[in-house]
Amino acid sequence: MLHAEFVSTSSLSMGKSRNKPASKFEATLKKPKNLGKAESKECLKTRANLKKRKKHVLNVGRVTRFSDLPLDLVGDKILSKLPITSLGAVRSTCKLWNALSREWILSNAAKLKRQVLGFMTMDYKIYSLRFHLHKDKYRGVYQSRKHIDILNQVEISKVFHCHGLLLCVLKDKSRLVVWNPYLGQTRWIEPRTNFHKCDRYAFGYDKNRNHKILRCFDDYDIINKKLSFMVEIYDLRSHSWKVLDVTSDLAIEYDANGASLKGNTYFFAQEEIPPGDGSIVVSDLEDFLICFDFTNERFGQRLPLPFHSSLQEAVTLSCVGEDQLAVLYERLYTIGTLEFWVTTKIEPNAVSWSKFLNVDMTPHDG
Repeated sequence: MLHAEFVSTSSLSMGKSRNKPASKFEATLKKPKNLGKAESKECLKTRANLKKRKKHVLNVGRVTRFSDLPLDLVGDKILSKLPITSLGAVRSTCKLWNALSREWILSNAAKLKRQVLGFMTMDYKIYSLRFHLHKDKYRGVYQSRKHIDILNQVEISKVFHCHGLLLCVLKDKSRLVVWNPYLGQTRWIEPRTNFHKCDRYAFGYDKNRNHKILRCFDDYDIINKKLSFMVEIYDLRSHSWKVLDVTSDLAIEYDANGASLKGNTYFFAQEEIPPGDGSIVVSDLEDFLICFDFTNERFGQRLPLPFHSSLQEAVTLSCVGEDQLAVLYERLYTIGTLEFWVTTKIEPNAVSWSKFLNVDMTPHDG
């Protein structure tokens, strides 16, 4: 079983919020300009000390501790080779390396943006991926893969990324786990009721950068003989679930993965078929984009797509950087055609599209 969720390295390590993180667990590396006065002063002091240390090159033969190593050697030869998932271990080596890891990431942000970090599940284990992009476009892309040992004791069926944190769905549906790869911390989440195979999840945050988990599922009312679309949300700050009062006339496929953008999650959805109405043709149903706003804890209005898809046609959402959404559309009745569309504007209640690429997949003989 294979599932991949690709994110940029910069979004994992850099936060743009001006608000204080909700908790130490949710905290990821922030830019110095967003720190408080005391923190900024301490950061500047640390940088000044690092500059002094960098000027002092030690005799390697006299090195007896990690902190004795030349800082340029640590930054250029050690930190540059490490995936961000290993930085937690590096930071715990000593106080100097802890400070240097922060300084090195901030001063090398441009280089890091050229490395796309992704996560995937394979054989129910999580792997981190690095795609190294060459400046010369003709030299292609090469990747490196690393197994995540910290989650080795469980089997993971799905993974979702949002603003530096990973939400993992266990194969046995017993619990969820949220993992902070930078700090190397995990949080286990018990269900309010039993989790199910057909649950749909999303991971996002509100305007205060408080992370939340969305769970959608279908609940059958035996008494009224009615299928209801249920929505509940877990707040990482309060450690609690709550059921949302949502009246829904839409359908989200159980295996559909939303795309997290600016804290909100966007889903590909279709109009719900009225119960007992067998005269409606599935291909005639309206399809659209729908956004779940984690601040208001509500679904937004229906957003138009640049095409109309039919049953069994592939529609896949993905993020482009931190400000755009992309959609892949595979036409069923036009043989061998893939369309890629990218948003020129995207908000919870507004969207506009531009076609990015058409791919002719027609097979050629000989």
